[in-house]
Amino acid sequence: MRLTAGDKVYQTVIYVSISLLLVFALFPLFYVVSTSLVSQADWAASNGRMLIPLHPTLEAYRHIIQNRTTFFRAFGVSIIRTILGTGSTVFFSMCLGYVLSRKDLPFKKILLLMTLITILFNGGLIPTFLVVNATKIYNTIWALIIPGMVDSWSVLIFRQFFMNTPESIEESARIDGSGEIAIMWVIVVPLSKAVIAALTLFAAVGHWNAWFDAVVYIQNVELKPFQLLMRDLMTTTFTMASPEATVGVDLSRQITPNGVRMAVTVAGVLPILCIYPFLQKYFTKGVYMGAVKE
Repeated sequence: MRLTAGDKVYQTVIYVSISLLLVFALFPLFYVVSTSLVSQADWAASNGRMLIPLHPTLEAYRHIIQNRTTFFRAFGVSIIRTILGTGSTVFFSMCLGYVLSRKDLPFKKILLLMTLITILFNGGLIPTFLVVNATKIYNTIWALIIPGMVDSWSVLIFRQFFMNTPESIEESARIDGSGEIAIMWVIVVPLSKAVIAALTLFAAVGHWNAWFDAVVYIQNVELKPFQLLMRDLMTTTFTMASPEATVGVDLSRQITPNGVRMAVTVAGVLPILCIYPFLQKYFTKGVYMGAVKE
């Protein structure tokens, strides 16, 4: 089909807009990676205004490996927190969403209203801290997992998706003698792979990037997650060596404070960037199917 002049202008505007959005989205990542490769000599020569390093160095990443006890321990805590937190959030949110999707559930409207209220309001920082402390999970990794075991927004997405499940399938299962638990795990859950994958991605990114709850609930250094370590590095004031102290030192192999910070940032972002492509194909489909009633 031949395109009109108006169609060509429209497509040009669309392509230019998407290209600009792509540049704006990728520039922060490019800047972080670039800064992590800048040597102290290049940084000093450019007065801290260098976008592309002239003499890239991996000294910042070598510094992380040399301090592997601290970094790898925090990295391991974040991995454990993400796995346990994501699994528990998806599991309990899915169970509650299935219960709320049942038409014959007693007090269904009250339970649904209670779920909706928690989206708009929370218990507050101090009351939540008192609950965590009273339940004896303060300063344990469970303080980072249990308070977020149920995500109300995910509950609503699961509920809407389960309501779209054909009733004929569930009725045939009941005729065969299946109960609600069997219907959920044998029939409904296998049909919900798309929405489960999408919400798993949301939960995993949330747990991996979280750091504030660790500030409030964790005092043990060995239980601090990687994101909290990144936050500490971002807020730490580094003292650079004086020019006299660097005489005879190869500055091209030295690292800058920003280089270390950005190298740690790259290490923190890399796992999510590696996982996302495998779940991306379920992302749009899962959210759409869970949010729109067919």
